[in-house]
Amino acid sequence: MLAICYQVGIALILSAGPGKDEPATDQPAVDEASLVTSLKEADLIFTGTLAKVHPLGQTNSIPASIFGAVTFKNLKPLRGSPPAAATFSYSYREGLTKNLDLTPDAQVLAAAKGKAVIAIVPATDANLALAKKTLTAAEK
Repeated sequence: MLAICYQVGIALILSAGPGKDEPATDQPAVDEASLVTSLKEADLIFTGTLAKVHPLGQTNSIPASIFGAVTFKNLKPLRGSPPAAATFSYSYREGLTKNLDLTPDAQVLAAAKGKAVIAIVPATDANLALAKKTLTAAEK
């Protein structure tokens, strides 16, 4: 009886995973509304490769605020001119801040305001199209 329950339990766990038609993805979905807001507020919008993430600390609050520095390479500006040193500060609230994907060596679309990055998302076709649409609307 225990062996049957064990096999049924395994079958239920395996069937709960992604189906054949659903690709397994470990990247969170982009919140388009907050991305558009970040792009509108940004002084600099660019694509590039996330070279280095250097966490500096976090607070003891719940949820924690995490802060540090992030360095990019191969910058291609979409709006604004990038600084000579491609290092920006970042901060986010654990579990609450959207559109800040700090995966090293990834092609990203980033928005910065001053010396701080406010959004880092994967440079997918959909995200780039959204950025171009937002930039075109802002120019009009």
